Amino acid sequence: MKKLHLLINPIAGHGLAPKIEGMIASSNLSKKYEITVMHTQYAGHAKVLAQQAVANGIDVVVAVGGDGTVNEVGSALVNTNTTLGIIPAGSGNGLANHIGMKNNPKLALGQLASGSFQKIDSLQINGRFAVNVSGFGFDGYVAWLFNNSGKRGLSNYTKIGMQEYFKYPIAQFKINHDGKTFDTEAHMIVIANASQFGNAAVISPLADITDGQLEMIAVTRPGLFKIPGMFYRLFTGKLKDNKYLRTVHCTSFTAESNRPLHLHIDGEAIDPLSKIEVKLNKHSLQIIQPQ
Repeated sequence: MKKLHLLINPIAGHGLAPKIEGMIASSNLSKKYEITVMHTQYAGHAKVLAQQAVANGIDVVVAVGGDGTVNEVGSALVNTNTTLGIIPAGSGNGLANHIGMKNNPKLALGQLASGSFQKIDSLQINGRFAVNVSGFGFDGYVAWLFNNSGKRGLSNYTKIGMQEYFKYPIAQFKINHDGKTFDTEAHMIVIANASQFGNAAVISPLADITDGQLEMIAVTRPGLFKIPGMFYRLFTGKLKDNKYLRTVHCTSFTAESNRPLHLHIDGEAIDPLSKIEVKLNKHSLQIIQPQ
């Protein structure tokens, strides 16, 4: 029987993750795999456990948590023969939502049992692994404030974003993508492998994690009366390029800003810097894709 390690982040989201352990024995997943359950104990522990799983020849590692946990596990599994599975249990669950994982844990366990294996693209941002949506500028700053606020959840993230939205100054960027260069003003530069930040906020509706391309989206701050319409399109998956959004499809790019800006990678905040280098690694990570 194939072996599967289930890595549970006990503090992800609203504390749902630990309850999933009690559902395993009655799931179809336990009929297909020999399952070992482990709980992460500190930031970065999921990566350590996933690296150990790879070294021990474990077939599948399932991340039970949010996008941060998925990033940690994925960073250990990229370019290996060990497959990533996801049970969404975080605040946003962007990649899980993109691939169609259910937020109901019982249904998600069933999806892992019946799903197929698929190779997807991943990214490197300044040498660090990324797989979902990252950002340079305003959203990086919001992620930094959110991660240091001590409170999780969409409501707190939204509160911080709204408080800081008009305070955060526009930056100047020099973009070089696949040998082409342009200058732009932007509130933030979004780096999208998948389609959404999480919580159904779809920033890149056409993003495809298997197409060998990433999306670089330069987002300019719209005026106050334009915001409701932009938010409606964001949460209904209907955003299109307009004078506030410019999307570039590419395999690599660099972005240099006129001042140090915060960066977040799959939701995890990085200290301010003035340049990012992004490249795509095609079909470098195997996942369980739900039917």
